[in-house]
Amino acid sequence: MNKSPLLIVSIAVVVIASIVTVGLATVLSVTESAYSQLSGKYDALLGSCDKLAREKEDLTERYQELAERHKWLDQPLKNRTVPSVRELELWLQIDETDRRAYGDPDFTCLHFSVLLMLNARARHYYVGVVAVYGYNNRTKEPFSHSINAVITTEGLVYIEPQLDRVWWLQDHSEITGGNVHRFPISQDPIYVVETATFFDY
Repeated sequence: MNKSPLLIVSIAVVVIASIVTVGLATVLSVTESAYSQLSGKYDALLGSCDKLAREKEDLTERYQELAERHKWLDQPLKNRTVPSVRELELWLQIDETDRRAYGDPDFTCLHFSVLLMLNARARHYYVGVVAVYGYNNRTKEPFSHSINAVITTEGLVYIEPQLDRVWWLQDHSEITGGNVHRFPISQDPIYVVETATFFDY
């Protein structure tokens, strides 16, 4: 009679221990799975960062070659015209930069933006070239792109030279690293890591 309660307690302890063990095993399994997923994402992000660094290095080398050949491009315009956004959009309809065919490495986004800058400066618009480095905020794919920037009568605006699109940020502020922005060339928002001004505006 006295052994029965002890037996029941022993069985209860074994059952509870089994439940706890199974619970801990489940938690451990879920934790290992989550860690494995995070580790995979980290490796993918690291690979994307490496690719982005290589693309940045390549783009910078191409810019330096162009800058060396055309040092005079850094000189400010003597007769500078500050267009309105509407005047800029009307001029872009005439300019033929966007009609060029994209081809890597012969005619990339950098070539588009430099050509548009040259055409604009011939019209006395002081257009610059800005490179943007970051990654797609949805897919985490690296993003490196070259666009144009110009001060208009309304403020700073950006130009996508391949599409003739003019756009600007709130209060006509500059694109800066550490922020998510939308670019006409991409359907997804882009997290900007850093920017580089190749030619002033």
